Amino acid sequence: MAQDLFERPAIRSGVEVREASREGERVFELRDSYRLSDKSVILPLFLLLVAELLDGTRTVAEVAAEFTKRHKFPIEAQHVETLVRALDECLLLKGPRFDAALAEWRSDPVRQPFCAGRSYPGEAQALAAFLDAQYTRQGGPGGPPERDGRAAPVSAVFSPHIDFHRGGHAYAWAWRAVAESCEADTFVIFGTAHQGTDAARFALTKKNYATPLGTIETDQELVSRLVSHYKGGDDLFSGEMAHRDEHSIEFQMVELAHLYGERSEAPRKIRALPVLCGSIHDLALRGERPGDDARWRDFHDALAKALADIPRERVCFVAGVDLAHVGKDFGDPGLSKRELEAVLEKDRATLALVVNERHPDPFHLDIARDQDARRICGHSAIAATLEALRRQDGDLKGELLCHEKWYDGSSSVTFASAVYRAKARSSP
Repeated sequence: MAQDLFERPAIRSGVEVREASREGERVFELRDSYRLSDKSVILPLFLLLVAELLDGTRTVAEVAAEFTKRHKFPIEAQHVETLVRALDECLLLKGPRFDAALAEWRSDPVRQPFCAGRSYPGEAQALAAFLDAQYTRQGGPGGPPERDGRAAPVSAVFSPHIDFHRGGHAYAWAWRAVAESCEADTFVIFGTAHQGTDAARFALTKKNYATPLGTIETDQELVSRLVSHYKGGDDLFSGEMAHRDEHSIEFQMVELAHLYGERSEAPRKIRALPVLCGSIHDLALRGERPGDDARWRDFHDALAKALADIPRERVCFVAGVDLAHVGKDFGDPGLSKRELEAVLEKDRATLALVVNERHPDPFHLDIARDQDARRICGHSAIAATLEALRRQDGDLKGELLCHEKWYDGSSSVTFASAVYRAKARSSP
């Protein structure tokens, strides 16, 4: 083995482990959660335990010795070496192979539409028709947008990130409101980072977001201003790879392209600031508020300064968020209709805080009260959006547009659409 590559091998962050069964044997599949590599490694339990020792502090020989000591089961260094090579082949180790793949991805100025052809049609005409149909499907707003110059301008929108097939009607409520009464050309999009943001609270990218309906440009200057103002000690690009396959922002970009892209009925030049939000569950566990965290404060201080020169009406905040994840699919017992109604009732109380308080603390404390028993998937992104709104001047009013659920008899995901509007215009 080349010692310069694997002297002290270490598994990198972003490795996904799934338990499976192969010919009656319990096995584990390890793969790159960000899909820089489509390859995976299948390991029996004892080799998974060996892999857990690859933390960068031990040589291959020391890993073999430590495993034998802990589990009283001998393993030779050459077998550890074989495992290390297999993990590296799948880009699961820190090192030159992974660094090269990451550098190649980062060098592309465009973030490709990961979910196209999977979660929504990949062809432009079919996608436009699919999104148009969401306005009139059951539970939707009943019709397409009708521009009303007297409507109060939308300053923020809370949109789902559940797949369109299950929640497209709820998206339609949110984005119809934007189409009808939003003057912004800069959209700050907070998305849930399902795979985390590495060591940072937030993850930025300068990549433009491609969609089948056109590319939404990322505001490079705004990103640079934000980074220059940021005083936190972490790297806001350390978790950039999470953008590669994260759908919580991608789905909002698809909606923006549908409204304003070159193929839309009302094309106009817009730019985005995509921000993936890492978990703040640790703050809830410690009984702390988001503002108690220095990195949270530093990020929002920097964001407010970066946006200071842009007229308020030209900025819209977007949260790509879902709510409860409960039932069998999420580790709970099967969910009855009665239990689901109790979840929805708790949702309604939470949503009242979101649309009425314009501050992250009441919402966050509501989640923390039962240690996030509902698994609110939009926790960090909703809180970030409310914090950004809190720092904006002006008279804003929240409005819940819809509150919906997906339910299969044993599991449920709940979601909603809401907006904050600026003070209503006077009638002409």
